[in-house]
Amino acid sequence: MTTALLEGQDWSAHPLGPPAQWPPVLAALVASMQRCQGPMFICWGPQAHLLYNDRYADVLRDKHPAAMGRPFREVWPEVGPELDVMLRQVYAGHGQHGIDTPFHARRDGRDETAWFSFVWNPVLAADGSVDGFFSTAFETTTAVRADQARAAEAERLLQMFEQAPNFIAVLSGPEHVYVHANPAYLDFVGRGEIIGRRVRDAIPEVTEQGWVGVLDEVYRTGAPYIGRATPLRLRRSGRPGLDEAFVDFVFQPMRDESGAINGILVVGHDVTDHQRTLRRLRDREQALLEAARTLSLQRRQVEALLESTPLGIAFVDREGRLLLASAENRQLWGPYPSPASVADYADFKGWWADDGPRHGQPLQPEDWPLARALRGEDVRSQVIEIETFDDPPRRRTMLLHAKPVRDDDGHIVNAVVAQIDITAQVEVENALRQSEARFRTIAEAMPQMVWSTRPDGFHDYYNQQWYAFTGVPDGSTDGEAWNGMFHPEDQVRAWNRWQHSLGTGDPYEIEYRLRHHSGEYRWVLGRALAVRDERGHIVRWMGTCTDIHDQVRAQEMLREEDRRKDEFLAMLAHELRNPLSPITSSAALLPRVADDPVRVRHIGALIARQAAHMRGLVDDLLDVSRVTSGLVALVRQPVDLRSVLAEALEQTRPLMDAQAHRVSIDAGSGPLSVLGDRNRLVQVFANLLNNAGKYTPREGRIHVGARLEDGQVVVSVRDNGLGMTPALLSRMFDLFVQGERTPDRSQGGLGIGLALVRRIVELHGGSVSGHSEGPGHGSELLVVLPLAAHGAATATATTTAGGLPAVTGLRVLVVDDNPDAGESLGLLLRDLGHEVHVERRAVAALETATRLRPQVCLLDIGLPDLDGRTLARRLRLLPGLQAVTIAVVSGYGQPQDLQASQAQGLVHFVKPVETAELLAWLDRVAGG
Repeated sequence: MTTALLEGQDWSAHPLGPPAQWPPVLAALVASMQRCQGPMFICWGPQAHLLYNDRYADVLRDKHPAAMGRPFREVWPEVGPELDVMLRQVYAGHGQHGIDTPFHARRDGRDETAWFSFVWNPVLAADGSVDGFFSTAFETTTAVRADQARAAEAERLLQMFEQAPNFIAVLSGPEHVYVHANPAYLDFVGRGEIIGRRVRDAIPEVTEQGWVGVLDEVYRTGAPYIGRATPLRLRRSGRPGLDEAFVDFVFQPMRDESGAINGILVVGHDVTDHQRTLRRLRDREQALLEAARTLSLQRRQVEALLESTPLGIAFVDREGRLLLASAENRQLWGPYPSPASVADYADFKGWWADDGPRHGQPLQPEDWPLARALRGEDVRSQVIEIETFDDPPRRRTMLLHAKPVRDDDGHIVNAVVAQIDITAQVEVENALRQSEARFRTIAEAMPQMVWSTRPDGFHDYYNQQWYAFTGVPDGSTDGEAWNGMFHPEDQVRAWNRWQHSLGTGDPYEIEYRLRHHSGEYRWVLGRALAVRDERGHIVRWMGTCTDIHDQVRAQEMLREEDRRKDEFLAMLAHELRNPLSPITSSAALLPRVADDPVRVRHIGALIARQAAHMRGLVDDLLDVSRVTSGLVALVRQPVDLRSVLAEALEQTRPLMDAQAHRVSIDAGSGPLSVLGDRNRLVQVFANLLNNAGKYTPREGRIHVGARLEDGQVVVSVRDNGLGMTPALLSRMFDLFVQGERTPDRSQGGLGIGLALVRRIVELHGGSVSGHSEGPGHGSELLVVLPLAAHGAATATATTTAGGLPAVTGLRVLVVDDNPDAGESLGLLLRDLGHEVHVERRAVAALETATRLRPQVCLLDIGLPDLDGRTLARRLRLLPGLQAVTIAVVSGYGQPQDLQASQAQGLVHFVKPVETAELLAWLDRVAGG
């Protein structure tokens, strides 16, 4: 439905524009959203315009379809300021998420509280800004309300526990620590401060009577212990000595979800009065009448007990006929038939529910606990699921105990069964197990480290990602031990921030360094939110730790790269302004000395030198781009390093002579042949010598040494100059890294020379390194190259001498939209005797070419009305110009630019053009 809505809606006037013009990333997100099986939406643009799929339309309800394309804040205005905060956070690049998070919502005409689990993922643009975000958002309102209902039921059970007339206590662990005790129990033992204490410490007198040993046996074997009218001596407050009491009780072992015993339930009833009555009856055998009255009283007491006890109790005779039953027993079963024998137990429907092999199988008449007790068996803690008689097929889960009643001769005369409805307890336990299992499944599936704490802020859970990251044993960081995992410099800051969140309930968010299992400290983003109950009280904190070490380091590197870029641009501006100053002055001077040929030639030479210097700067920048990008193909041949070093020294001779440096070369007498590109190797060593010359004070010493070592050629360039700091040594071969410059910037450079050296040497299969004892102690740079396999061979170089070619007689069409560039090139060519026509537009050039039929066309690429290469194709379509010679003269000089021109059969000259190179080409054109 939303796909049709997207396609059918008129987007032409919408801020997002038509879908065909949406950015590729938005189009891709929309396509993924439409295939998503869960609720998903996208918010795009500064106003967070909403796009969504069908599943999310179910969440919107009556807000759909009007919500499509509207700003997200207008779709959910009732949410309030918290939505504004979340939008600001996500557009700041911070993802948002929540689990069972409540929001105020108005849907279908009514206000309600709805709960959602969601993740907002920001979509970053190339410049780091946020174009929008996409989200998966599942409504969990039904599940949350179910959890609240279960919590209420648990509270009801706790109230029943507290109000039970029988004494009840819960002991935890093998040390039998009190975790719960109802008022009846506290009154029975005569003391109140027992919770959290061991039985042996809270009631030491029972240890002396052997009851702690009985508890140990129940915990060890898992077999319940039932006491009937058991004597017990207690020291009750305010009374001297020990009081004797008699109790009916059960020590029932409790198990966790895995079946392991984790505690003992104590349920009992004080029958001291009853026992004392029986004792008096035995002591007063002669008082038959009084005994009869007492017996009648006791019977009424038993009947009253049966009517008031929360246990379902029933007595049967030797045949299994029902004699007595408590009110609770009738309540549990409903209007059940009165059995006359064990065979009639077939009318009662029950199934084993003890999670054993017979779980789920129906009980036969002889399986019921009363039938087994009549056969002499003490039946304890049988868990059975029954079907009631008043509301079939409703079922209840029961805990049953049964025991035979014997006469003085030991003959079975009766049997009794006690039943407790544990349906609610089982349901709560099942729900808790399922909830815990879901939580752990989600936590273990998340890539982040997930942890939780108690309301006081002490940790009690970590997922496996925490232990995998930190490498610590399970449980070793519980409580407050987690703070020791932080970097010492971050511990106080993290602890203070955590204390603030605990005190205010504010979300916890901080970046700190966490100890990794490798031993290093890595940057992580820690976040935590408070989990509150329906009254707003914090019941738990849930948090995550996300490894952001790489992002932090990347940001630091970006800041460093940005600083180096600023330094490079400042130096580049300085280096470009230096030659521009004499060029500008010379251009202003030329009209004033036009009648003085000597001064004109002098000024021309000055301009040529400075232009050559600027061209060298540009070539260096292009060269380092090509080399570092791997776009340079080496012309490999055997090269004698001695001739390479000699040529490099010759190139740097003007600098060495100007600084009066003493340069020495020691290359031995053996062969020093490597397989490489001669021109690039000369460039390497000229850079190293030039670097040494710039950073060595006047009249310094520079030594170049070459030697064979383990099948490699090692070349050393050593100076006694300024030297380098360890920090500069570690980065000296990085791009745009420069040495310290003097105030007049006569030293230093663009920071590309040594980066170029390293890349060229690596392309030759070698390596380069530097060494310095520190500032003021000079530097040494080592270049290691593999020795050529078949000995040395010297590459020859040819040079040409002479002035500019003297070519005349060509008709040349120059097309350049820069008037100065076009006119200056035209003046030069006219001065050499060519017929030159200069045009600034492609259309005018086509008209001129049709009329003049030039022999040579020199075209700029970036013309305002037509691309230069397109103009070349149209020129060759003109009558008589099919064979015209065309060259490109452009400031675009990247490899892809040269390849595009070559693919069209065009010669490509890069501005500023080397005059000798251009005129030599024209000479070849004129010569046919």
